[in-house]
Amino acid sequence: MTVLETRAVCLQCVDTHNAISPFSTRISGAIDFEIMSHTVYGGESGPSLYVGGCMHGDELNGAAAALQLLQIIQAQDLRGTVVLVPIQSPLAFNFRERLNPFDPIDPDWVYPGRNTGTYSQVLKHTLVALASGADCVIDLHSAGRGGANAPMVYCPPETGNGSGHRSLNLSQQFGGDIIIFGQSERDYEWPVEFTLPFVAAREGRAGIYAEAGTGGAGIPDSEFVRFFVNGVVNVMRAMGMISGIVLENGPKLVINPTRPQHHIVCPVSGIVLPAVSVGDRVQVGDCIAVIWNSIGKSQEIIAPSAGMVRFLNMFGSCAEGDRLVTLSPLVQECEGSAGL
Repeated sequence: MTVLETRAVCLQCVDTHNAISPFSTRISGAIDFEIMSHTVYGGESGPSLYVGGCMHGDELNGAAAALQLLQIIQAQDLRGTVVLVPIQSPLAFNFRERLNPFDPIDPDWVYPGRNTGTYSQVLKHTLVALASGADCVIDLHSAGRGGANAPMVYCPPETGNGSGHRSLNLSQQFGGDIIIFGQSERDYEWPVEFTLPFVAAREGRAGIYAEAGTGGAGIPDSEFVRFFVNGVVNVMRAMGMISGIVLENGPKLVINPTRPQHHIVCPVSGIVLPAVSVGDRVQVGDCIAVIWNSIGKSQEIIAPSAGMVRFLNMFGSCAEGDRLVTLSPLVQECEGSAGL
């Protein structure tokens, strides 16, 4: 039996306009692209797992983690099947952009897609099909260009089929500083219902939408790549796919997305010197950053509340009104959520 199958899914999308400068000419004819998927078949039957990275082309931590997992997972020790898709949006990745340049639509906001149509439609239709057989779907993300996210998981809510509770349990095994777990899909800050993990949960399967680190097509951050790799391995152990105990991988504080988050914005334009890192705990009155404006005056930015640094501006510069830091409340929202 083949223990590893690497397959290039060759796809074509319709004529469209390239909207990313300086690539701003009309494209004649269809655009070809490939999605590389790697399937590891275990020596014994068992559950199936889908792991995807680089849904956004500038988020390399997830792609690096998926490629490491391809080297780590040993078929002879595996019960079940693992599908790894390190680069889920290849054209965005090739152009080092968050979104593909041919129809710059966030693929997280497309569902179910189409087998013919624009790049985003064909792409999402194909990824939905690749993930459709998995008992658990894990999608690995980072912040967009110029930001950094603390290690965390968006967990699908419970909708009555048990998948939300299974997703929460597996999210706790995965780990992270925080696990965002709402009562309904409407509770979240963005349209989570179109993402692969939340689609899986609505269909009665488990889903984990993980975030960690900085986007922007920079060098992958080893700390956050390691968080992703450890998280996936923990889930595989929890699902009985491999042997071993689930290891600690963060405090796993469960919060409700409707609980107010403190978005702290820059009061003036200038150079930002952060005094904190993502994942840090701060108290009221702590200095979280210093901003130097263009005439050489500095201003301390003070934490208005206690919380965990969930997001941090990493550009090094800011304009007045830009988001500088997001603080998540340090309150355990789910009974027993700290345990494994």
